[in-house]
Amino acid sequence: MKLIAIDLDGTLLGEDGKISEANQEAIRKRQANGDMVTFCSGRSLHDMRAIAAESDLEVPLICANGALTEVNGEIIRSQILVGDKLVELMEKVSEAKLYYEIYTNNGVYIEKNKKQILEEEKESLFDTPEEKERANEIIQIQNSQYGIVEVDDYLEAGVTELEPYKLFILTFRREELEKLEEKWRDREDIALTTSGYQKLEISHPDASKGNAFAELAAYYNVPQENTVAIGDNFNDVSMFQYAGTAIAMKNAEPKVKEYANHVTKNNDEDGVGYALNELID
Repeated sequence: MKLIAIDLDGTLLGEDGKISEANQEAIRKRQANGDMVTFCSGRSLHDMRAIAAESDLEVPLICANGALTEVNGEIIRSQILVGDKLVELMEKVSEAKLYYEIYTNNGVYIEKNKKQILEEEKESLFDTPEEKERANEIIQIQNSQYGIVEVDDYLEAGVTELEPYKLFILTFRREELEKLEEKWRDREDIALTTSGYQKLEISHPDASKGNAFAELAAYYNVPQENTVAIGDNFNDVSMFQYAGTAIAMKNAEPKVKEYANHVTKNNDEDGVGYALNELID
């Protein structure tokens, strides 16, 4: 049996945010042949549940870059950001006037007034209709998540008591992300990663796709050499480093491809299906 971890955005999902029929068929074929497939994403638990259900796929879910793992509806791994640490991080992001979300066991919490930050950035930083449209697409992806809970104030809504497991930052002011990353890079009490140029994701120091993938392999007694990871971005590197076989998408970041054993087709060309059918024994 092989254990195959598949990233979502830029990997399994097309640009329409859906799992294609060809990719679904390839996953079911692998499952029918005795392999175990898991989705491994930076997305929230609620969002990943909905995506899997929409395609009628039953798979373990490694969520929020490894902060949570769910198997058959049961959380088997949970890496939580403690309250005082989360409040400190929130204050720093707020001082930088950036948009951010809090991933919790009750959904993805978003302060209502934060949405205006992204709209103002879009209008002030981009000149051409094409640039504004691309920025709007990125914003809409965030707004279309499943499990969003809009609140007036994060702390009044009690996010610190809801087992928060990720702070997600989105901004088109790249220099502000770099400042925060530089400030936090050497901290041992948090983990930083990214799933895109405009994003910074902060979680528990032990939360990574690689750590969660390794634990899931141990849970199913799958040897490391029988593990496969498919992904496209920097938050996938840790699971590439663990996996017996690492497969990067053709559309993956160039530096991410350096960690891969194989490169498959683009996400909009059913690259996952091609990898499952042609690149894995």
